[in-house]
Amino acid sequence: MSYRQHRLTAFIFLIRITFGFAQIPVLDEYVKQALEKNGSIKEQNALIEQQQARYNLATRQFGPEISLGTSYTLAAGGRSISFPLGDLLNPVSNALNNLTRTNDFPQYQNQNILFLPNNFYDLRTRITQPILRPEIKTNRLIKQEQIGIQQLQKDMVARTIIRDVKKAYYQYIQSGEAIAILKQGLVQLAEGERVTQSLINNGVALPSAILRIQAEKSKLLTQVFAAENQRTDARAYFNYLIGRPAQDSIVASPILNLPDPGLFTKGIRTEEMASLDKGMAIQKLALDLENKFHAPKLGAQIDIGSQNFNFQWGGYVLGGLQLDIPLYDNKKSRYKMDEWRSGIKATEEKKEWALKGLELQLQQAKRQLSTAIDQYHSYTPIADMSRRYFWEIQRKYKEGQATPIELVDAQTQITFALLQQNIALYQAWIQAVEIENLIK
Repeated sequence: MSYRQHRLTAFIFLIRITFGFAQIPVLDEYVKQALEKNGSIKEQNALIEQQQARYNLATRQFGPEISLGTSYTLAAGGRSISFPLGDLLNPVSNALNNLTRTNDFPQYQNQNILFLPNNFYDLRTRITQPILRPEIKTNRLIKQEQIGIQQLQKDMVARTIIRDVKKAYYQYIQSGEAIAILKQGLVQLAEGERVTQSLINNGVALPSAILRIQAEKSKLLTQVFAAENQRTDARAYFNYLIGRPAQDSIVASPILNLPDPGLFTKGIRTEEMASLDKGMAIQKLALDLENKFHAPKLGAQIDIGSQNFNFQWGGYVLGGLQLDIPLYDNKKSRYKMDEWRSGIKATEEKKEWALKGLELQLQQAKRQLSTAIDQYHSYTPIADMSRRYFWEIQRKYKEGQATPIELVDAQTQITFALLQQNIALYQAWIQAVEIENLIK
């Protein structure tokens, strides 16, 4: 017996079901590959690194900064001031020369001093150090919370990828099983066509008897074509999720058991709630900073350098403190605080609503899982009875006691029951994946 025929037989006679999770090592390996190669995960890793870099930058705002600066000016014209240097010093120089009977003491010219410095340079190293800056600490704490939010976002993306990989895998297998069922139906119709042709050749049946069988064959071939396209799409999407070429083959491991609803007892997943909590923490930090509007800001600055004319040395040290105390901002801080309070309230409401939405999704997924399991069980005896009925009709048809329509209808019932059972089985596992995505 071929693998497909064996699988078909298992569908028909599988009445007693063993509940539990399907252990598919190859699927676990595919999930691992997706978490390593999926582009969305790589994007999230890069975003976490970005947030970490922002946090590192925020922590460095406490430290000193050192910069080197220089300026050089040339000037001509402009405002000036007259300084009577000669008028002030020349009488003294003359008196001293007369007393000493020498010309050792020079004569001075009156000076015209420009306000604009000409041929003047200033070369300095500046050191700045924040001392009291509340916004620096708050910004660091905000960046820390943003790292946590991004990590939670990565967890949520990973959950979605795991869900999509498993669903695509089950859809791929389900479409393959549907093709096997349809082809088995074609085999049965081919046998009916052979028997009908023999009856026609022996004059027992009319030539029109074969037309109904051929029409049903065309219908099944159309369904096979559609199922093959569905399988190709499922394979391409699955390979896309795990970062492989669309045409790569997939190791299919068919499932013969149903998931156990009793195993899904954990509570609602927490990533969304934790992300909203961190968002509120950021808003509260911003609100706290606005509460410190009147807090003073203090910083220190030291310049070490040289300045002089004609590139001569003129070393200096200049230090200072900068103190800033906000007194009045036309109530801008007050309205900013109102904005943050409203944002916190909105986030609280969003968190409560999101929790209710997740709980509703979980309950719906559990009910849909139960429905799929019930449907599977309902089609198990139907498939068995349809097969026995087909065997009886086929026997009677060969003996000339049944019509071609009865034969085709019997075969159609088998194919329909097996297809519906196949859909219900994998739909149950897809719903189980949805539940897994919603719980801790």
